[in-house]
Amino acid sequence: MKISDFIPQIKTSNKIQKTKASSGPGLSATQAASGTDRVEISASSLDVQKMKGIIQSTPDVRMDRVQALKEQIERGDYEVDPYRVADKMLISLLSESGVMGN
Repeated sequence: MKISDFIPQIKTSNKIQKTKASSGPGLSATQAASGTDRVEISASSLDVQKMKGIIQSTPDVRMDRVQALKEQIERGDYEVDPYRVADKMLISLLSESGVMGN
């Protein structure tokens, strides 16, 4: 199960502003003289990039959790909550059918 399955899609404009330096208001003399290009990335795009990095560095399988569950099963301590399973099944069914705002 991937963490990205639980994170809602974030809509950003993904616009990058590229401006050609010219002798205009708001430009320093160095920028105007050198004619350099400048790229500005929005704060929300930077946040999305950070989140992608975190998600990509997170393993798909939490081995510590898997091992703990295996040990519980072997000891006979693992119990399934039928109400919780039923709730998750209904939520999954409703979200797939579009009833829950997909």
